[in-house]
Amino acid sequence: MSLILACRAGVYIGLYFNVLALFPFTILGAGAFIMSAWASGQKPARQRHNLGAPLISCQAGYMLGLTARSVYGQVLSRLNFGQFKQV
Repeated sequence: MSLILACRAGVYIGLYFNVLALFPFTILGAGAFIMSAWASGQKPARQRHNLGAPLISCQAGYMLGLTARSVYGQVLSRLNFGQFKQV
């Protein structure tokens, strides 16, 4: 479940932010994952082992969001949800 949430967060960051926003969100996500693992009583070695998957998932989601920017803009313009440029 955390992999899906991390990927969705990455897609959102990819759609609306630039690459400089990925680093702070990655640090915050890693901190949240470490705190939740610590609160559930996992050992530190196990935490390090399980930390890589959500971080990679977030960055993969970011790449998906970057590649979907143009398609997302076209969908919004067809549905008249986005702003349009007047000539």
